[in-house]
Amino acid sequence: MKIKFGIIFMLIVVLIAGGVYISCSKKAGEKQLYTCPMHPDYISDKPGDCPICGMKLVPMEKPKSQQTEAMPGMEMDKKQEAKDIKMERVSVNISPEKQQLINVRTDLVAKRELGALVSASGVVANDPELYYAQEQLIIAAKTYNKAKRKGSEDDIKDAKNNFEAAQTRMKIMGLSRAQIDEIAVKTSPDKSLLVSENNAKVWIYAQVYQDDLKYVKRGASADITSASTGNEKYPGKVVSIDPALNPDTRSARVRIAVDNIDLGLKPEMYVDAKIRSPRGQFLSIPEEAVMNTGNKSIVFVALKDGYFEPRYVVLGEKIEDYYTVILGLAEGEKIVVNGNFMIDSESQLKAALGYMSGHKH
Repeated sequence: MKIKFGIIFMLIVVLIAGGVYISCSKKAGEKQLYTCPMHPDYISDKPGDCPICGMKLVPMEKPKSQQTEAMPGMEMDKKQEAKDIKMERVSVNISPEKQQLINVRTDLVAKRELGALVSASGVVANDPELYYAQEQLIIAAKTYNKAKRKGSEDDIKDAKNNFEAAQTRMKIMGLSRAQIDEIAVKTSPDKSLLVSENNAKVWIYAQVYQDDLKYVKRGASADITSASTGNEKYPGKVVSIDPALNPDTRSARVRIAVDNIDLGLKPEMYVDAKIRSPRGQFLSIPEEAVMNTGNKSIVFVALKDGYFEPRYVVLGEKIEDYYTVILGLAEGEKIVVNGNFMIDSESQLKAALGYMSGHKH
């Protein structure tokens, strides 16, 4: 009986010891290891830089039973994409001479003030209608102020009605209340609305289609160009937007006051207008940096000592010539904007050779 009990006791001890051993081995196996993309034989149990080339160490792939680490800057639901890029592309080192040969250029991931850019056709126009509307407003304002000082009640009432009618007319022409108040205190209308002697300022009538009107605001800056002037840029500003659409063209007339710097813009000349309305500040990258591979977007991040790292990114909308960045990049990082296709070819070739030789970079 004692012998039988002793045997059972020994079996229990062995089972407990085995469980502890398996548990410890499992925990040891779960420990994250790090390797160098360029020197996969180097393995470390801590993140840091490769002592051979100085590149940043990346997490080693875990067994399928464990979760795969995401690429830098990506969420865990991107783990499959991270696995794909490790198989398809690797970081590459490009010498300064070769960078110059393939004309590699970089730009920064940065927060930029971006805005909608609306293109519209237009014509250089005299605007006697607005000139006389301003004149009537100024006269009505002076008459009303004079009547309030020393006129009868009937005079004040009539002057007030005329002044309000002049204001309403300006509103119908698309001017804001602040603009109307500013004109009302002037001594005379803007003579540039007619043909003036020095022609220092001209007016553009631009036709903006209904789908683009939401991006056009009073006070927005505009660049005016014309083939007749060698496409030189003339800076301008949106003054008014007609409140009603033209039913035939489904567009609204936008008045733009332009500084006619060299007197190159002449009445009735056809022009192109690019109107820019600020949208806000966005973390963004130039569109040239983005390489689309089907449903994925890749950029190459420039690291130190001539290394270039492929990076999956999640992008937002395109504003002007930039894409907004949602995931994958941090402010201040350098990304390739020219020569990236050559770098991508070398990256894929190196990944393929490494995969064929049994190394997974």
